[in-house]
This record gives sequence, C-alpha cells and structure tokens, in this order.
Amino acid sequence: MQTTQVTDFELIAQGFDFVEGPRVSPEGDIWFADLTGTGVFRQRAGHELESMIPGRQWVGGILFDESGMVLCSGRDGIVALDPDSGKTREILTHIEDRPVIAVNDMEGDGRGGFFAGTIDFVSIMEKGEAPSPGLFFHMSADGAITVLRRDVFASNGIAMSPCGKWLYHSETSRGIWRYPLGPDGMPGDAELLVGLEDSDGLVADEQGNLWLACWSSGKLMQFSADGTCLGALGFPYPHIVSLAFASDDPSSLVIATGGNADVPQAGAVLKLQVDVPGLPGALTRLKVLEEDL
Repeated sequence: MQTTQVTDFELIAQGFDFVEGPRVSPEGDIWFADLTGTGVFRQRAGHELESMIPGRQWVGGILFDESGMVLCSGRDGIVALDPDSGKTREILTHIEDRPVIAVNDMEGDGRGGFFAGTIDFVSIMEKGEAPSPGLFFHMSADGAITVLRRDVFASNGIAMSPCGKWLYHSETSRGIWRYPLGPDGMPGDAELLVGLEDSDGLVADEQGNLWLACWSSGKLMQFSADGTCLGALGFPYPHIVSLAFASDDPSSLVIATGGNADVPQAGAVLKLQVDVPGLPGALTRLKVLEEDL
C-alpha cells in the first residue's frame, strides 16, 4: 500500500531522544516522556514546557486517575505523581513477589483499573541483549493483579473497542492481538489480528478502526476492526512510537516520534487532525489513591 506523506501537523514539542507515552489530560494538558531518561513532561497551553518527574527512565505509559494523581510507568514499575506537589509514590514494584524490571504502555479498563505490560529494558537498553519474556497483566481498582500472558517479547500499545467487546494489544515482533472481553471485563483467548513486526503504539477510534505506530518503518497505519489495512501515513521523522487521542478534542491524534544515531534528537510530539474522532481512554480509579485524599 502506498504511503501518504503528511506535512500538515502541529508541532507541540521537539528536541528529545525518543518520546513515549503521550496522553492528554481532561483539562487538555499534553503529557509525555523521554524514554531514555530525561523524565516526564507536561505541556499546558500558554505555558512553558514543564518537567514533572526529572530523570525517570523508560516511561512508556501515562494514565490519569480520578483522584487527580498521574500514573507513570517506567523503571522498577509504576509510580503515582501529585502534579501539585511534585511528590511521587510507588504503586507497583512487584508482580507475584518478583521485582518488576519496567512497565511500558498502560490503558484504563473503564472499570477503574488498567491493563499494562512489563518489558525487559535492562537487556534492551543496557546490555544490548534480547529481552527476557514480559508479562501482559491487569490491575483492578482494588489493586488485584491478574497475569494474562507470560511470553510477551515487547509489550506496547493497548486499546479498547468502542463497543466494549474487544481488547487490543500491540506486541512488537508479532503485531496486534485481539481479546474478547467477558461480562466481568476480563479478556478471553487472544487471536493475532494483524501480523506486523514493528507494531508499537495503538489507539482505537469511534468506528472501531485502529491506528498503529510502526517504530522501525516510521509509518502510522490504520486498520479496520477486522484487521484490513486502510492506509499508511509517513512523517519527516525516522520513528513513529506512540499515540493518544486528545480528551478535550477527540479529533486530534497526538503522535510521539523518536530519533536514532543517524537522526539524533528527533523525538517530538505532533498533533494531527483526523476525520473520525478517537477514544481518549478511561481514567483509573485506584482505591489506594482514594484513601490518601
């Protein structure tokens, strides 16, 4: 399929190594992270870019909790940030009594909890080795952990269908998995919906179509709910990494890009207007955070 080159996007931020985890708050603030360790940032309209968690490494996912706290994945698990005080507290450091190396993408489940995946960034980033298998898991609003898979090569984007019947999970090296959701909101057996080796960030729109970031090819691809490829977009960046629809404007798709040794400092945050509004993702409602209010 021919790739359409895009130039009519809005540049939100630039000059980073490898941008990850973009997310738009209910107030319209754009949050994102620089994966290699310069931390987590917030861009508010009319304000200078703010460093919210300086130095936090490997953040691949950001979620907003109804308490006002912000969940950030990364090295050693998940922390919750109080944006007003700047203080953080640990939310998840162990699964089944084993320390978490890192958590990558996360997505709210619409019931107060979230889905997420672990990733062996120590091997990938520090040792230059193939990662050990990661987990795909669910954390309920009560804090209960359910491991869904134990053999994930590199866990990435997660999305829910607009009908609430399907959960999608992007696994780099494999593609997009589709899980049927039961009445309790938990997934059944997965099927590989789209086979694509460089699948990365993932979001769904109101019609059930999927937008997929393809990190090595630098493409943004769109698929129908049955896995049919609908189109491919190209941008003047070497890598397309992660995606999010804006909460305050669901027709705005926020796109994170990455650089490499040949094109350094190409990590940026872009905003693209799309024809079909998207699903911004659900807020969490973790009881452990409610208790602190």
